[in-house]
Amino acid sequence: MFRFGRTNGYLTIVLILLAVLPLIEAFFVIPQLPDSVAMAFGAGGEPTRYASRYELFLAPGICLLLGVGMILTARRQAGVSIRDSRVATELTYRRSIRSGLVMTGLLNVCNIYLLAAAFFERGFSLAL
Repeated sequence: MFRFGRTNGYLTIVLILLAVLPLIEAFFVIPQLPDSVAMAFGAGGEPTRYASRYELFLAPGICLLLGVGMILTARRQAGVSIRDSRVATELTYRRSIRSGLVMTGLLNVCNIYLLAAAFFERGFSLAL
């Protein structure tokens, strides 16, 4: 993890935490939900589709898989550029990890929205 520099190691730790955080949130929130929760909402915020509460594990699972995939991709790309120079290797690794941080951060926001919408049974409404 720290093979590509100290800063990159810390960024990788943050990426791992951001990839696991939605799963931890889901394990705390989902048991408190009813068996059937609203999964889709109309323009006014009213539910249009109901599903099992366990469907809410899909978003955290995808976030975890994509986070781990970004780490593996970063390691592979940095391994290819290791023949060039140490600086190029660290920059390649950092670029991939930063992309993973942005992606998992956005997926965390989406997961929080999904859990909150299911918990309060109200989606985002467009006030017209």
